[in-house]
Amino acid sequence: MSVVRAGHYDAATVEAFFNPKVVAVIGASPDTLWSRQLLEGMGSHGFQGRVYVVNPSRSSVLGYTSFKSVADLPEKPDIAAVLLGAKHVPAMLEQVAATGCKAAYVLAAGFEQPEQLAVLRAQAKKLGLIIIGPNCNGYINAGAGLHLWTGPINRPYRRGTVALLGQSSGVLGAMCCLTWDRGLGISFQISTGNQVNFALTDALNFLATNADTRVVVTYVEQFGDYPHFVEAVQKCRANNTPVIVVAIGRSEAGRGAALGHTGAITTTGAITRAAIEAAGAIPVDTLDEALDRASVFAVTPPRSWRPVRTAGLISISGGWSALMGDYFSDEGIETPPLPKSVTKLLPNWVQNVTFNNPFDITAQIYGFAEVYFQMADEMIKYDGYDAVSIMFGNWDGGERFYAPVAGWQNRIHKPIIASCIETSALKDSYRDWLDSDPLPNVQGGQALARGLAAMRDYFDKPGYLPQGWCADKPKRWKGPAVATFPDMAKPLAAYGLCLSDHTVLLDHTGKAGKAKPGYPVVVKLESPALPHKTEYGAVKIGIADAEACAAAVKTLTAIAKKQKLATWSIIAQPMMDLSDSLELLAGVVADHVAGPVLTLGAGGILAELFDKHAHALCPITPAQAEVMIDRIGVRKILDGYRGKPALDTTSLVATLVGLSQFAYDHRDSLKELDLNPIVVPPVGTPTTLIDALARFGD
Repeated sequence: MSVVRAGHYDAATVEAFFNPKVVAVIGASPDTLWSRQLLEGMGSHGFQGRVYVVNPSRSSVLGYTSFKSVADLPEKPDIAAVLLGAKHVPAMLEQVAATGCKAAYVLAAGFEQPEQLAVLRAQAKKLGLIIIGPNCNGYINAGAGLHLWTGPINRPYRRGTVALLGQSSGVLGAMCCLTWDRGLGISFQISTGNQVNFALTDALNFLATNADTRVVVTYVEQFGDYPHFVEAVQKCRANNTPVIVVAIGRSEAGRGAALGHTGAITTTGAITRAAIEAAGAIPVDTLDEALDRASVFAVTPPRSWRPVRTAGLISISGGWSALMGDYFSDEGIETPPLPKSVTKLLPNWVQNVTFNNPFDITAQIYGFAEVYFQMADEMIKYDGYDAVSIMFGNWDGGERFYAPVAGWQNRIHKPIIASCIETSALKDSYRDWLDSDPLPNVQGGQALARGLAAMRDYFDKPGYLPQGWCADKPKRWKGPAVATFPDMAKPLAAYGLCLSDHTVLLDHTGKAGKAKPGYPVVVKLESPALPHKTEYGAVKIGIADAEACAAAVKTLTAIAKKQKLATWSIIAQPMMDLSDSLELLAGVVADHVAGPVLTLGAGGILAELFDKHAHALCPITPAQAEVMIDRIGVRKILDGYRGKPALDTTSLVATLVGLSQFAYDHRDSLKELDLNPIVVPPVGTPTTLIDALARFGD
C-alpha cells in the first residue's frame, strides 16, 4: 500500500480556520435556502465576530449590508463562504485570496469527478487556501455561536460536548436533530464534502485537542488517507477523546450510493469495521447507535470514566428494571447483587420490594424517602459497581430523587447517571430542569446500556496498530510474482511460522530430487499456473511406498504436460494425523484503503458449519490474534472439547502474528496470500502450514 499523507496544517492555522473573527458571505441572497440558513443562524446563535455580505445586485441581504465585491470589504476576512455556482467558484477564489484571506468554504456541487477536484485542488494550493468542501453545508462552532452552515437543521441545537463530523451534510443535519432529542449538545459540526484539501482526518486532528469536545461522532464514506486517519484517532486517544465511527459500505447498495454521492471509493463492510477497530475507534452501524454510545462520554466528566463491566441501577418501576436487566445483558454488562450495606437499610414495614439488581424500589419510596438517600449512597460507594444509574421519569419529585447523582458526580471516579426508560418518558418539566442543570443524564434505557458498554470498550479496545504505522519502509519481495509452497517455505519460516517438511521429487527441468521421503506422504503438483490443485486431481494422498510414489509422480507429470505448465514441481509432504487437530484457513488480501488485511476462518468440515471469519489489519498483536480466534467460535475446541486434548493455541497465536508481520513488511508488493489449511495440533506440537499460495506485484 503506497502512503500519501493528507494535508497537515499547523494548530494556529486550523484554530483560526474554525474561530474566525471576520466572515465574508459571498453570493448571499434572500431568495435562497442556503443564504437564509447561514445568515439567520449567524444572527440567532450569538456569533460575536463581524459578518459581511458580498452581492453586487443588492444593498442589503437579510439585514446585513451588502458590498459589491470582495475588494470593497472594509477589512480582510478570516474565512469566505462562497455560495456561488460551480462555474463561478474558481474566479471568486482568486478574488478571495487577493485580500490575504487564507480560508474558504465552498457550497457548490459539480466537482465530484476526480479531474474536476484535481483542478480545484491545484488552484487552492497555488493560492494558499484551505477549503472546506466543495459540495457540503459547512461547519458550526457552537461554543462561538458560529453558524457557518447552509443546510436545514429541523431542531434547535445547544452547545455541548459532542463533535459531529462527516462527509455528508445531510447525515450531519439529521444527527444534530438526534442530539436534541437526547438532551445532548454539540461542540462542533463539520462537514467535509468532496475534501478538496481539508479532509475529515484534518478535522479529526483539530478536534483531538479541542477543549469543548469530549467525544467525536463521525460518519465516514471514505477514509481517504487511512494512515492519516489512524494518526488522528491515536491523537484523539492520547488526549482522552473517544471517536465513534458510523461507516457505510456494509452492503453493495451502500457502497454504490457513496460512490455516486461524493465520489468515495469505499472498502467492504467487514474490512471497514476491522479498520475502525484497528485504529482504536468504536465502530457502530447506525446514527442512533452512534449517539447512544457517545451519550455517557458526553454527560460525565472525564475524571469519572472507567471500563464499565458492572452496573447498579435503581428504578421506581418493576417493568423498567426488567427491561434494563435485558439491555445490560445485551451489552455484556453484569449486574451483581445488591450489597448488604443497601439491603439492611430497608424498613421492615416496606412490602413487595425484592432485592434484585436492577433494584425496583417501587412507589413506596415516597414513604421511606429518607432511607432512599442512604441506600443510593451505599450503591454508589459500593466497589462492586463500576457505574450506577438512578431511573425515574413519570412521577413528581424527580429533583429530590436525582439528588444523589448531583451530589456524587464530582466526588467519585465512576459514572453516576440519571436516566429514564425512553426519551418520551420524561415530563416536560423534567426536560426543562435537566436542560438548565448540568446533571449527568442519559435519556433512554438502551442508550444508557450502550453508552456504558462503549466506555468499557474504549478502555478495553485501544487499537493495535503501532505509532508510525505505515511510515516505515516496506521490504522488497525477491521471489516470483506467483509463489507456491516451495517458494514461500523459507520466507515464512523466517517470521517464525512452522511449515510442513517437503521433498522435491521432480520439476519442469526434469531434475529429480536427491532426498527420499519418509512414508506415508502426500504428493502434490505445484505451479503458479495451477492455484487450485484439487480441481485437477493434482494432489495424491496416502502414498505408502516408493512404488506408489513413482506412480503418483508419473500421473502428476502427465497433468503438468496436459495443462501446458511452464514451471512446476512435484513435492512430497509427510501425512499428518488430523484426528485430534483443528484445521483453520488464513489469508491476506491487499485492500486498496487499509492495506494488508488478515482473515481467519474455520477449515475442514467446520468451514461450512461455522461460516465465520475474522478480519484484522496487519500487523496484529497477540491480543488481537486471541480476539480473532474468539470471533470464529473455535475457542472450546482449542481448549479441549468432550475429552479431546487441548490444542496448541500459543503456537497458533504466534503463527497469526508472524503471518501478519510478513504481510505488513511486504505491503507494497503482496496482493494475496492463502494458507489452507493451517493445522493446530495438541499442545506441544506447533501449528503447521501445509499449503501456501501468494501473488505479488508492483
